[in-house]
Amino acid sequence: MDSHSGAVDPSLEAALRALVVDAGPSIRKLSRHESAGSQAIMKAAATPRSWSDEEKATAILLAIGSVIDDLANQRWKRTAQAAFRIPAERYRGPEFDSLTARWRELGREDADHEGIDVDDAAERYRGYWRNSAAPYLARAVAARFQQLNDGDGWRQHRHEESLYTPPEALPLSFERSEVLYQFEGRRGVRSTNQRWLVAHGPVWFYEAVGWYYNDPDADVEIVPLANCELEGSYALLPQGGRTARLRFARILQPDDRYYFAYETQFNSPKECRPTILNEVRGRRTELLTVRAQFDPQARPARCWYFDVGVQSEGWRIPPDGARELLTVANNGYVEHDFRECVHGRKYGIRWLW
Repeated sequence: MDSHSGAVDPSLEAALRALVVDAGPSIRKLSRHESAGSQAIMKAAATPRSWSDEEKATAILLAIGSVIDDLANQRWKRTAQAAFRIPAERYRGPEFDSLTARWRELGREDADHEGIDVDDAAERYRGYWRNSAAPYLARAVAARFQQLNDGDGWRQHRHEESLYTPPEALPLSFERSEVLYQFEGRRGVRSTNQRWLVAHGPVWFYEAVGWYYNDPDADVEIVPLANCELEGSYALLPQGGRTARLRFARILQPDDRYYFAYETQFNSPKECRPTILNEVRGRRTELLTVRAQFDPQARPARCWYFDVGVQSEGWRIPPDGARELLTVANNGYVEHDFRECVHGRKYGIRWLW
């Protein structure tokens, strides 16, 4: 018998259905109760009380995403992924800001393969969701929430960055990447990125992501500084933040080397959460240098570096004498080098004010 074949929790199922309508799930919709069922979902997930509403919402969406990823029935899985805009890069853009549009995206694939009408194919997915996928998902999510509610299970889903998942690695690696974060008081003002890349195939752009670590709705701006230009307009990410395509001066060929730089202006009045996080978006980065210029009047009391793959998000506060501890200069400056960084892995600095 299916492990999730028990009675459906009607309130949770209704909440999930409400969450995916229109533009779909988002940190904002959950944390600000912008859908009819947001409060029910937040209540069912006993995330730690000390977390901010945004952290709770992020963890919940990641947990639901992991449940969807485990679905064995491929039709239900594809249906649920479209409902929740997974993967984010596939359903990015205002053209997917309705559930019907996301069903049609799936329907177009089936229509091409099976020679059927797109609307008929899309209607099948509407039926899968209404009659099968949503009820099953509600049972599975309820079971997963119960597992996570016991003990300290929610920690594994604590993330502070956008849920945006970058596309497959562009045909490039970085010989060096340097990023400098600057603060006024405890508020993050901007980050400046300098990158030295080597191409492995034809490539003419880099997709930069802008995100502020305490305000998913911040009106961030990505500003080219050197040897690149903004192509088109920003794309809003489903769970907050923006992405922008930075076009190079020419199409790079294999073994070409290239330098470019850009700045992310955070434009938020909110205090920054105590973290700086960088995800490697090229195939690899030989040397990543993360720098922070804190306000001398608001220097961290303790600061340390972390490698997510080794230190599980860096939430453990290192004891005195630990090698991860960093010294913040009297003028507020601190830096750390990460070497041989791999695609998709996250590296950063955390601190206590």
